[in-house]
Amino acid sequence: MNLSLIYKVYGAYHIIFALVVGFASSMLSQSSGWGEVTIGITTMAEHFGSALLVIGVITWMLPSWTTEEQLKKATMTIIGLQAVLTLVPIYHAGVGAIPSDGMFYISTIVNFAFIGLFYWKSR
Repeated sequence: MNLSLIYKVYGAYHIIFALVVGFASSMLSQSSGWGEVTIGITTMAEHFGSALLVIGVITWMLPSWTTEEQLKKATMTIIGLQAVLTLVPIYHAGVGAIPSDGMFYISTIVNFAFIGLFYWKSR
């Protein structure tokens, strides 16, 4: 597995997550225990989903836009951003704003795995 492939997998992961968040806000609201879906939850889910879609497409395309050395340089920024995308949900679970269920733990493990893979393959 090389760095370019990790970027592609990372991009695909975020595109899939974007579609789930953007189009399944009702399911997300109910499974998180937030009750009936509101226009506010739907709007925020669509907004967050569109941001994840942008992240996914950019990271999917980045290997074709750069050389391997440029990709290695960009990776430290990606690691920092992925840390934010990992730590914010951990905080939210810690204060009880989101459930710390199986999906939370799986996505947290996946996020830490991406951080580790990016670091390992960029050295």
